[in-house]
Amino acid sequence: MKHRSILVSQLIVLWILFEGGVSTAADPTDKSGFDFFESKIRPVLVRHCYQCHSAKAAAGKMLKGGLQVDTREGLLRGGETGPALIPGQPEKSLLIAALKHDGLEMPPKTRLPASIVTDFEKWIHLGAPDPREGGAVVTAETDLAAGRQHWAFQPLATVAPPQLQENDWVRNDVDRFIRARQQTEGVTGNPRATPLTLLRRLHFNVVGLPPSPEEIQQFTRDAEQDFEAAYEAAVERLLASGHYGERWGRHWLDLVRFAESNGYAFDQDRANAFHYRDFVIRALNADMPYDQFVRLQLAGDLLADNNVATNAQARQTLDAVAATGFLVAGPFTTQQTQKERERSRYEQLDDIVHTLGTSLLGLTVGCARCHSHKYDPLPQNDYYRFVSCFKEVGFGDTGVNLQTEEFQAAKAAYDVAHAPLTAAQEKWEQDHLGERFAAWLADRPEQPPVPQLGVWHHAGPFTAADFNQAYDQDWGPEKNVDLKQTFQDEKLSWQPQPDWVDAKLHNTLQGENAANYLFRVIESPSPLSLALSLGADDAVKVWVNGQQVLAKKTMGAAKADQHKLNIPLKLGRNEVLLKIVNAGGGSAFYFSLAAGLPAKEVVAVFKLPNEKWTEKQSLLVRNWYRTTDSQWVALNTAVVEHQKSEPKPNLTQVYAARKKGTSYQFGSDTFKVYFLARGNADNKQGEAPAGFLRVLMSQGEDARQWLSPTETVVPPRVAAAEWLTDVKHGAGHLLARVIVNRLWHFHFGRGIVSTPSDFGTRGELPTHPQLLDWLARELIRGEWKLKPIHRLILTSQTWMQASGHLAESEQRDPENRLWWRRGARRLDAELIRDTLLEVSGRLDRRMFGKGSLDQKMSRRSVYLTVKRGQLIPILQLFDAPDAMQGVGQRNQSTVAPQALAMLNSPFVRELAGHFAKRIRPDAETSLEAVVDTAYRIALSRAPAPQERDAMRVFIENQITTRDGQEEATQMAIRDFCQLLFCCNEFIYVD
Repeated sequence: MKHRSILVSQLIVLWILFEGGVSTAADPTDKSGFDFFESKIRPVLVRHCYQCHSAKAAAGKMLKGGLQVDTREGLLRGGETGPALIPGQPEKSLLIAALKHDGLEMPPKTRLPASIVTDFEKWIHLGAPDPREGGAVVTAETDLAAGRQHWAFQPLATVAPPQLQENDWVRNDVDRFIRARQQTEGVTGNPRATPLTLLRRLHFNVVGLPPSPEEIQQFTRDAEQDFEAAYEAAVERLLASGHYGERWGRHWLDLVRFAESNGYAFDQDRANAFHYRDFVIRALNADMPYDQFVRLQLAGDLLADNNVATNAQARQTLDAVAATGFLVAGPFTTQQTQKERERSRYEQLDDIVHTLGTSLLGLTVGCARCHSHKYDPLPQNDYYRFVSCFKEVGFGDTGVNLQTEEFQAAKAAYDVAHAPLTAAQEKWEQDHLGERFAAWLADRPEQPPVPQLGVWHHAGPFTAADFNQAYDQDWGPEKNVDLKQTFQDEKLSWQPQPDWVDAKLHNTLQGENAANYLFRVIESPSPLSLALSLGADDAVKVWVNGQQVLAKKTMGAAKADQHKLNIPLKLGRNEVLLKIVNAGGGSAFYFSLAAGLPAKEVVAVFKLPNEKWTEKQSLLVRNWYRTTDSQWVALNTAVVEHQKSEPKPNLTQVYAARKKGTSYQFGSDTFKVYFLARGNADNKQGEAPAGFLRVLMSQGEDARQWLSPTETVVPPRVAAAEWLTDVKHGAGHLLARVIVNRLWHFHFGRGIVSTPSDFGTRGELPTHPQLLDWLARELIRGEWKLKPIHRLILTSQTWMQASGHLAESEQRDPENRLWWRRGARRLDAELIRDTLLEVSGRLDRRMFGKGSLDQKMSRRSVYLTVKRGQLIPILQLFDAPDAMQGVGQRNQSTVAPQALAMLNSPFVRELAGHFAKRIRPDAETSLEAVVDTAYRIALSRAPAPQERDAMRVFIENQITTRDGQEEATQMAIRDFCQLLFCCNEFIYVD
């Protein structure tokens, strides 16, 4: 392929010219890496390793193998077998081999869970970031009064925009703060960027898509008449666009480690987690007040109105429930032994509090888990009190009926039709039951006739690739039951289980993502209606005489009376088949015939002569008798059959936080929180009451201001949400600072505080503290709405300025901390993919709903499914996060595989072909017109004359190299389109 090799060589040369980048390795001093160490690595080292591998162990002559792991230096130095780790190379690190018990064993005898090993591999891959220096740290008692003096914990300052002697550079009050510092430091800002530069910048910043040629044309025409009006109109148009929520929602999803699977080895899907993503997009588009946005994510399920009358109210309820996906978006391993569950439950709660701390408060709260925070005024006891606010949080699917109005209408019609049937039954009881009961009583049997329950038979487990397959697939027994039948090449067969007794929980079923079938025969002496009570984890289906009567997913531990239903029995043989489906961990079932069979009291009364029955005993037997009377059974069957047509709410299932939902179950302490010495669940120091971070409470304030003595009145999660958003007495001042700083960060590439997820004492100081507090106050004054803050930033000269290098300003402020220029920024991974789709004409702009794992899907990248074990390759190449922990500031690497992907990816090549068809709709279009159109679509500008000539020549050369092949011109234009995709200007915004 001569022409292909020429294209590749030309593209590579152009890539080098445009990109000129070098690979960036992980920085072992990166702040987010330190946070990962403190939350995931240090607690494991303390709990499992320090006893034998620390300075304290050495002092006590207990050191093993010469290895100390209580300092970074000790790990790098290693012990008798060599260095314990090699930063960046987990596969060559002895520490990983020891954790896997591969030749070495640490801890000895007991191997740690795979999830912990995965965390260590990730940590080493990051460069083994470790803030420890010297030996063991001795933490002094936390001085809260002194801690409150830190700038971030102070109340918001009341400041006015500075008055300036010259205002030529200033467009709004944001610029007054910026320009005042520039004047003090002798720095001059850049002039305003060109209109088209601003339009392209604005589009990518606000909606994440390039302007269309029509939008460029309209803006250019309007700007020539009145630039200010045209620009402000563009700002308003884009802030009102639904794509604004998609663009800024993706930033938020980074912060909260959003994903649609559990992660780790089994990586079980969370099919209904996408509702959280949709909630975020809807809330941002509606400009939901940020304090409400936060409250719903902490306690939306508890704050939601469940008594709704309209579809609009139902949508609000669904969004409130879905919002709590924030709490349960973190990874969750199902690969647990019973012994590991309590420790894993504390890991789960720590993930919630750590994510809340970094994303909302800009504090590494999780670092106070094993000991009081080394740097910030966060005592360990405060940590556990705060964790206790979330002690009842589990996860699971919650059903919400979005068709409330339709359901209510259908239910009303059903009630009208059902009333005559129940009336007929009641009339029969009034007119005939007494007479027929008396006749039966005169010749009653000595004992009440009862159905005979056969022995249980069991077949399974039938193992599937995932839970949904196990639930949906018919593995054989569902067609008909033949106890002689075998399954899966005779590996499985029906086995009698004579020891299984009713009304008892049986923990005997096996298999992850597996189905087990249970079968029994019931011989009935007459037609009966029996009340059946069931329990199963994580799903159950029931058939009676071949008819399915129940199909339910519970996604939780089995327990008595989980499902109740009436089953009709015919005279003689009845067959009951159960299918129990387990997602992971242990599996159990419960079965009891709760009614229809004569109760013990009825059997006891039968032993007495009729004349000795009391009125109460007679009524008891009469109520039982009617269930055996053929006339009553016929009337009752009509009622029961019609009940089958009763409208059921069409529930939309939402994966979200659920009070006492799925978690690591380990008994009565599952939903309690204890103070843990050194973070060790085996060393409890008393139960932790709910509470908050005292450093963020006004001096003398008490948590009881928000909490209630009775948790049912004000649940602790609701109290936590109120405390978090309370500006006067709680954490609201810090909440406001953090979010306006994040807005600034995402608009400029760096925040006023350059460590956006760490406002603690180890974080950077704000470059413009007065501006930060002024913006925070503006947010609160504007009822916490974010769009007005966007508008302030987007219409400021600071944001609108050009990116020119001014020699004197650069000399005085080489890091641009005074915002005297606008730096070029590479598009995020999702925006690169979205832009490829948009310019090629293939973008599907449909919003919301389930996503896809297919990277060729034509919808926006925010709708690509985030499956932790199957991340989208092209997004990973351009530094999309892995969703294992929240990310407030993405890494930005420049590595060879990125260029190779743009050159060789079949997906990119296919889109280049579509782009070629878009810019050359017919053979009459000249090559100059093709180049002009391509530049306007892809780069939002016209080509310079020399560019137009060079690209025309490039296309002509590509046509020539194809030696007259059919479609040679179109293929050459496709090569040109791919060349534009590889340009620096395509993936960077000035």
